[in-house]
Amino acid sequence: MLRRLSATELAATLPDLFGDPTVSVAAVFQDPSVLGFHVDANSLLVQDLNADQLMSNAEAIAQWAVTTPSVLSRIAPCTTTDDACQTKFITTFGKRAFRAPVSADRLAAYKQLFAAEASFSAGAQAVIAAMLQSPYFLYKTELGTASSGTFPLTPYEVATSLSYLLTGSMPDATLIAAADTWSTPPTQAQVDVQLNRLIGGNSVQTALMNFMTGWLGLDRLYSNAKDNTVYTLTDGQRSDMMGETTNLVVDTFNSNGTVGDLLNADHSFLNQSLAQFYGISSAGLGATSFTKVPYPLGGPRDRGILAHASVLNGYSRPDISSPTQRGHLVRSRLLCQNVSPPPPNLDTKLQDPTANTPTTRALYEQHVHPTDPNSPCPACHTLMDPIGFGFESYDGFGRHRSSENGSPIDPSATIVQAGTSGMAIQTADLTALGNYLAGSDDVKTCNARYWAYFAYGSVSWDQDGCTYDSIRQSATAGAYSLKSVLTAIVHAPHFTTRVQDQ
Repeated sequence: MLRRLSATELAATLPDLFGDPTVSVAAVFQDPSVLGFHVDANSLLVQDLNADQLMSNAEAIAQWAVTTPSVLSRIAPCTTTDDACQTKFITTFGKRAFRAPVSADRLAAYKQLFAAEASFSAGAQAVIAAMLQSPYFLYKTELGTASSGTFPLTPYEVATSLSYLLTGSMPDATLIAAADTWSTPPTQAQVDVQLNRLIGGNSVQTALMNFMTGWLGLDRLYSNAKDNTVYTLTDGQRSDMMGETTNLVVDTFNSNGTVGDLLNADHSFLNQSLAQFYGISSAGLGATSFTKVPYPLGGPRDRGILAHASVLNGYSRPDISSPTQRGHLVRSRLLCQNVSPPPPNLDTKLQDPTANTPTTRALYEQHVHPTDPNSPCPACHTLMDPIGFGFESYDGFGRHRSSENGSPIDPSATIVQAGTSGMAIQTADLTALGNYLAGSDDVKTCNARYWAYFAYGSVSWDQDGCTYDSIRQSATAGAYSLKSVLTAIVHAPHFTTRVQDQ
């Protein structure tokens, strides 16, 4: 497989490549969303307009690199025009850019390009601009070399996959140096040295949140339209909400916690403004820094990540909550269960509230128990809305409430087994719903399934059952901690060896 760098990966790679965060990264790619992620290998393409934009951006970066002394001194081991210096520059910078040694034929081609210019800076500029447009830079290769019916990946291919999975960016010097010594394919022991180093570093937090954002749709916090006439959600509040979730996810990961620990966490991380928004005492909290705060049972917030305003805002309508969206989140992202889209041309507009539907729950119950016996709605809404009712203690902006329009809130939720009318769980509030999901084996395997897709860039759940069996077995041995799931994905045979399609 060839996997083009995603827009996020490209934006992270360029500053690391030049060792300077001020490098200009143009918005070249608008990656399509597949299963909530922007990593699908079959969808990441370079099209005509992208090519033009890539050329313009590459040329601008190359000019910046050679005219910025601190950058040029960092990427150029020498600055003369002789053959030895040209070779050294091309092989040194090229190895970093391509995440593998530069082959002899490409070295010769780049030397011709370099030699056509009159000065070192002009030659280096031409080479850099060309390399930044090269498929060896823009794509992560996972091709391997044929060997007895299998295709072991090269050490550099494995190192690249490992780095982008664990850091979201290109391999660092330590990882590339390790790849120089690895076998083909690398042994698990060889990979584990770097896996353990990177998984314990700070950079893993970025890659971790890249996955969590796609899995839970956390970016909806910023894209979901809101009605400012009901409540004005500021950019600062959105930042605080994401900060709370990020701190909980990272702390759980670093503490060897599980996805269940995220769903039933008896604490969260707050600063003064978010605590005030939640109606929690802000005494002792920092103005901007986040502090771990316990969430006692019966307190003003339910436990677990599902009660975070980052999630609640993302899954709601502009003015009110949405039991359908919140129930769909649980059904599709946490349980990996398909919910069919509404039939074509179906009017999905909510009915206007009446005296009999003073609350959002009452309004949405018309989907589950419609007056029209021929309504197509119950088939799907029975699977979503009763789950979403468990979120009804929170409005469309994540604010806690005990009543709506003068009527008491009923936050009791029900999870009905998909495809049956049997009830699997009935609970009284979002904390209990989180506790139930935290203990669900379906949630554990669903989390691993999405994470494997994020890592591998292709949906092969039906075709590659052996890979997923390997991940499940390894993650089970690690009590399904978030770290053990990530480690299991790296330990799966698919990570280092491929087989030919039949």
